[in-house]
Amino acid sequence: MPSAMRHPTKFGKYLLLERIAVGGMAEVFVAKAFGVEGFERLLAIKKILPTMGEDAEFIRMFVDEARIAVQLAHANIVQVLELGKHEESLYIAMEYVSGRDLRQLMERFRKRQEAMPLPQVCLIAAEVCEALDHAHRKRDAQGRPLGIVHRDVSPQNVLVSFEGEVKLIDFGIAKAESRLQKTQSGILKGKFSYMSPEQVKGDAVDGRSDVFACGILLWELVCGEKLFVGDSDYAVLEKVRLGAIPPPRSRNPRCPEALERVILKALAIEPARRYQTASELHDDLMRFTVASGVVFGARHLAAWLRSEFKSEYESEQQRLRAWLAIGAPASREPAARSDLPAVIVADLTQTPRAPVAAPADPHELPTIQVDDAALAVAENGQFDVGDDRTAAPRRMRTAALTRSLREQGGRANTRRWALYAAVPVALGVAAVSYVIGQREPLPGKVIVTPTPPVAADLIIDGRPSGQLPPFVHTLSPGAHRIELRAEGYKPFAATVQVAPGGAPIELDAKLEAERPLQIQGVVLTQAPDAAPAPPPRNRPSSRKPQRPSPPAPPVEPLVSAPPPQLAAATPLAPPSIGYLVVQTKPATRLTIDGRDTGRWTPVPAANPIALPAGPHTVLFESADGRRHEEQVEIEAGKTARFVRALP
Repeated sequence: MPSAMRHPTKFGKYLLLERIAVGGMAEVFVAKAFGVEGFERLLAIKKILPTMGEDAEFIRMFVDEARIAVQLAHANIVQVLELGKHEESLYIAMEYVSGRDLRQLMERFRKRQEAMPLPQVCLIAAEVCEALDHAHRKRDAQGRPLGIVHRDVSPQNVLVSFEGEVKLIDFGIAKAESRLQKTQSGILKGKFSYMSPEQVKGDAVDGRSDVFACGILLWELVCGEKLFVGDSDYAVLEKVRLGAIPPPRSRNPRCPEALERVILKALAIEPARRYQTASELHDDLMRFTVASGVVFGARHLAAWLRSEFKSEYESEQQRLRAWLAIGAPASREPAARSDLPAVIVADLTQTPRAPVAAPADPHELPTIQVDDAALAVAENGQFDVGDDRTAAPRRMRTAALTRSLREQGGRANTRRWALYAAVPVALGVAAVSYVIGQREPLPGKVIVTPTPPVAADLIIDGRPSGQLPPFVHTLSPGAHRIELRAEGYKPFAATVQVAPGGAPIELDAKLEAERPLQIQGVVLTQAPDAAPAPPPRNRPSSRKPQRPSPPAPPVEPLVSAPPPQLAAATPLAPPSIGYLVVQTKPATRLTIDGRDTGRWTPVPAANPIALPAGPHTVLFESADGRRHEEQVEIEAGKTARFVRALP
């Protein structure tokens, strides 16, 4: 669900316009890039959530996704443009696709209890095969196969644009020879309902595993139901392992025998009996389509999608027009020069080319700490602090700096050494210090928890730093200004003092409603809060006056339960709110009373979901498409716990 942003937010060289997706580990924004002569481009920014910044395994997987996908340039694969890091946030810049994923298309037909028209099925599946074939055949610069296997070909990872394009996304768990994190036999990765038998067994997989997953998509599109379902994850895995495939015609009598043969061959339990390549499956689908005499191409798919998702398409077009009208942010950085040295973005994890002796403590080695701005000083004698620089001292990491200079005749080497020789002088003129042999102070942690626990925007030292509570951030020693902004609440601000290597600072951000909250016509008034206690090992917070925000729209009723009977002069106190803690297996996305919360399980006690007292309908939806509904009762001032393995 798109999440409106109060205003575009600068994120390095990009401008974040709107958050369009958020999960348990990353969030995706629509962003805009600007260039010379009025160049503009919309793109998507996938950014690691602040809470995942210290998860080494997830970061390796995130980097692997970019490393693999950036090598794939194909019309049916979402193009990855850049893997970057802004301040402490890793991100992937990629092509933005305006449309819907295949799961949403399948859900439309499922609600109508219909199957997708066969020409449409064949077109979508054939385009997915084109993407897989390109990935499977990809070779490196030396002509060696990269051995890419997607391993997660599922409806959520197939996008259909409003222009009729079909694109494969998410190579986060793809198998490839160049992965930083090598895959291990016996480790299951992917959605169980779309795995191949050999993947379930933990055996080695190749492109034929993706062919099997594509066969599952074909079967489900033709039959209008899921192929592998069970009461538990184990039951699903067992069905995949056994490979008992009902013939498509037993579910959809309109499926021609020729198409049924294609589907069953793609779903053969033994890899040797399947299509050996995705291109073979693609060709048979095309032969069937031609033989049927029906013409259905991208133009027809686009027309159908715009009609079926008419309101969503019109809303998307309005947002696109608004996004395109946004101009480039004002910048005070030095103008770019065509003869500046280009920056080489090196691997995040480099391996020495030859064995070397164990180095001494890096803090004891003489080093010069510089950044790109310092090098620009040496080049043009200018130094300025742009809008994307923090007001606090810039924390630089001791590292070897590799740069490539554009050769200009015989002056290349002279210019290279002159540049580095000029760096200390330029730094001195610009009042930028360099450090020799100085140990970098240990950072500290700040945990910010809004009360009540609502979704809020966190701003640290004037910079957006996340949008989901609780917020855990690693900050450099010193004073930092913490701000929280949430719809319907007055802005919160405090200053914390981070000690080098000190204990985590817990900041309880008490949010005050801008206007009384109404639930089914009953007004919730908040009693004045007592002055908050200072965080542990931290100076008391200081608040700065905030300009009043515009009035928030009335909060829509969240529940249908009748309001409690209260005396006319008695305000309803905060205890009419209760909390929900959820633990499910597998992880699920939560929709409460028909409204998407944007939250995935587990929902911990430290960050529960606040709900009005009374009954609520909770819809659990797993990543593989399973849906389960439960009624939960919320008691005022208490926490309800829901722990269950879902069918």
